[in-house]
Amino acid sequence: MRKFLLYIVVILVIVLVVPVKETAPMEALQQHVKTKVNSWTSDNSTSDQALKVPSKQEFAINNIQMNMTKQTVEQKLGDAQRVTSNEYGTNWHTYYSGDYKAFVMVSYIDNKVHALYSNQNVISSQSKIKYGTPKETVRDRLGKPITEKQKGHVRFDVKDDEYDNFHDDQIYTTAFYDKHENNNLTALLQVSDNMESRLQQQYGAPSEGLAQSFELQNFDLVNAERIQHGLATLNYSSSISDTARAHSEDMAENNYFDHTNLSGDSPFDRLEADGHDFNAAGENLAYGQTSSIYAHQGLMNSLGHRKNILKQSFKTLGVGVDFNEERQPYWTENYTG
Repeated sequence: MRKFLLYIVVILVIVLVVPVKETAPMEALQQHVKTKVNSWTSDNSTSDQALKVPSKQEFAINNIQMNMTKQTVEQKLGDAQRVTSNEYGTNWHTYYSGDYKAFVMVSYIDNKVHALYSNQNVISSQSKIKYGTPKETVRDRLGKPITEKQKGHVRFDVKDDEYDNFHDDQIYTTAFYDKHENNNLTALLQVSDNMESRLQQQYGAPSEGLAQSFELQNFDLVNAERIQHGLATLNYSSSISDTARAHSEDMAENNYFDHTNLSGDSPFDRLEADGHDFNAAGENLAYGQTSSIYAHQGLMNSLGHRKNILKQSFKTLGVGVDFNEERQPYWTENYTG
């Protein structure tokens, strides 16, 4: 009997210490379980304060509603952690507590809220729509999505499988869905008609300041995403961002979109050439999205890019952005661990 028990103990030790090679389905299952567990253990919210049903608007994000004054927002959330430019010619004010918890981006016109966004479980609504609500339920409660936006004499197509656009009460609401989590609501963007009218073209006016802002926004969006999925945040690297930016500039200038540049260099070649030490590395590319928000949400719906964003062993991120002659942005995210 004692020999039998010893045999069982040895088997258990082997099971515990021998690494198992994870297949893609196993990794996807583990991430799905981790997301669910994190949602349950966080009391269904990454915010320390209870989410309330909004009184004046359909939606609130961490109890912030459209048309609130900046003073009211900052009484609730404190000072912004970061202020960056956006495609509308205004600024995103980024608020969160602690280590990217209760992450909210707010944009103001005349010190009133005219745009809101979050990719965390801080969404509340009069229709009981929240983070994780199925796509079919969102449509059932908000009605039929719009398929285009008209600005002057130009119509822009906004129909997409990965998100829905709704227009009501002079507010455009974009509901983003996670196709790797049963098409459940994963983020919400609200933009007022007044804010939307400031952008009469598809893309914002390119500038060095807007490029730098897009870079920092993507860094923040990745960290907010990782916190929502129960992962540690990444450190920002300005030197890795230089490497990433050089690749975005090269793609924009030479009109291509690929991880391998025209000289045949891979992302790993470029990182090594610039003197970066790493045990593991990954690269995400995005092109043609109108903002960092749309770029990030698109990357999260692409399985390979999603794995980089949510890879536990990565510790550092650098982001580089540049524009081509048609105002289209190129994003390069370089991850290392």
